Amino acid sequence: DALPISSYDVFKYIITHLNRVSQNSKSNLMTADNLSICFWPTLMRPDFENKEFLTTTKLLQSVIETFIRQCQFFFYNGEIVEVSNSPTSLTPPPSSIGQLVEPLLPLHLPPPLQPQLIQPHLQVDPLSIL
Repeated sequence: DALPISSYDVFKYIITHLNRVSQNSKSNLMTADNLSICFWPTLMRPDFENKEFLTTTKLLQSVIETFIRQCQFFFYNGEIVEVSNSPTSLTPPPSSIGQLVEPLLPLHLPPPLQPQLIQPHLQVDPLSIL
């Protein structure tokens, strides 16, 4: 059950971006904890129909928080970042840590759908409605 390389690359890209966002937590207030609260349901895909998942929400959120905080360790062979135990701490990791992260490559996404190209343009005669 290995993770497909494309899924790994997307996960790495997202976590690296969230790590960078958390490094600016003094100005944006988005700590690794806050980001993990927002993103764990999307990244972990829990079974919301199963009531027992409610007992594991903090654990699942902590997994994503750890990936965000320890991004350099998991993806870039960096060192483990020491984290203060204060949940209200807005101190980002030292700036030297951010230098371990390689530059992000742009994602090549398809252009957005343009409904005017899908549906033929209908000529509406305003007088014919009356």
